Amino acid sequence: MGIVTIPFDYEELDDHSEIVPICIEDTDRNGRLINHGWFEAVVPISDRLRNLARWVVGEVWQVSELTQESLHSQWYRHGDDLGRNPSARIYAHAKWKAKDLRAGGRNVRRGVEVELLDSIRAKLQATEDVQSQVEIWEIIERLDKHFQALGVDHVRKMMHMWLSGWTWDEIAEHVGKKPKAATKDFWRWFRRGLRELNLR
Repeated sequence: MGIVTIPFDYEELDDHSEIVPICIEDTDRNGRLINHGWFEAVVPISDRLRNLARWVVGEVWQVSELTQESLHSQWYRHGDDLGRNPSARIYAHAKWKAKDLRAGGRNVRRGVEVELLDSIRAKLQATEDVQSQVEIWEIIERLDKHFQALGVDHVRKMMHMWLSGWTWDEIAEHVGKKPKAATKDFWRWFRRGLRELNLR
């Protein structure tokens, strides 16, 4: 995995203090190299992306996080099909992502209660806490079986995808729903599962 830096000639610049670089991983989560056209599409909107980070998010140095999420999202959605205006695709996504970052995350912005699932994912990622991981996996397995019994296998899949680090946009596309509909559907079933299994 490598990093693409924009501007492409950043390392050759005499004064690095004049511009905030945009650094983006060139490989997706599946190990595939991203079509370079997506990175080229960032160049004409790089200043606009920096302004989003500066004025909407509140920190210009978060432009790399903002841009990477938006570029990778478009790659997952469109692959090698750059369309007529890949820059517009990236920027449109970045505008929403900037609002998410400012609010502390999409779930906060939408007012969705995600504390428990956030805690589950955090504990799974804390590899040194083996006891917590065992307890969390027991909860996940109970929810998994519960969703299967209710015949909502897509909810079970969404839970595992989210725990694996997929974004809600990616999850929604995978299950064939719009992001808002997918999150609403998931949280309705998730809360019901917690309630019926006495986990909350």
